[in-house]
Amino acid sequence: MADWNGRTLWFSSADPSKKASVTFDHDDAPSVEWNLSSRGIRYTRKSPRLPPSLTRFWTLAILLFIVSQIILILAATLPFFPGEAHVYTTILNSTKSQVTNATFLDQFRVIYTNNIQVAWGGALPVLGTISFGVASYNTGRVIQVIAMDANVPPVLALLSLYILPHTWFEEFSYPMAAAAGLLTVTTWRPVAPREFARRLNRGPTKLLLALGGVAVTLVIAGFLEVLVGYLGLAAVLLWIPIALGIFLVWKWGRKRRAGPPTGSP
Repeated sequence: MADWNGRTLWFSSADPSKKASVTFDHDDAPSVEWNLSSRGIRYTRKSPRLPPSLTRFWTLAILLFIVSQIILILAATLPFFPGEAHVYTTILNSTKSQVTNATFLDQFRVIYTNNIQVAWGGALPVLGTISFGVASYNTGRVIQVIAMDANVPPVLALLSLYILPHTWFEEFSYPMAAAAGLLTVTTWRPVAPREFARRLNRGPTKLLLALGGVAVTLVIAGFLEVLVGYLGLAAVLLWIPIALGIFLVWKWGRKRRAGPPTGSP
């Protein structure tokens, strides 16, 4: 008997202890089903646990990013519950006390330490995803406190953050970590035999690479956030070198995927 979900084929017999699995690519599904039928093997086809669009890292990360920003914006604009304003004012004052009059490197250390803890905590499957959502809510509430202190509408405080590059680096790092954690217990485990031969396609390797990418992204975010304290709104100009860097990386990646020119040795 075989259970087939379009990617992993589970074989079982009358003896419960004898069970094996083989993993295939999605493109192999027709040939696998034909072989099962031609051999007279009874099989049942199961639906994947997640839609195919949600099994891709970047698709899931973007979806989580959108959800997190909705939570953040709502938390920044909706009225506080009783006692909340005091709690988040205390949190904001505590953070300010750690960076006020601190050196550039000390400010970076405080910001980076806090951000990496939030990101890697969000990488824990399921529980981390919940923690990631809570962190988005807390960020929104702190932004509302900042707006109250500056006597400006929360929407204006949000806009002033969204025009700065460090906000996007930081806010996208958290869903990247959360997506990596979720995929670790879902689709990053089953890998087709021909793919598994490459170490980069293995689940644990993908998780480590994703978390490493998050750590590097947060280094950039922390560095840019500290610069904002020195440059003020002029930090918007940092988008120029950032855009250039993104373009060069994209061009390098495209050239790498294209391979060597035809006729080269």
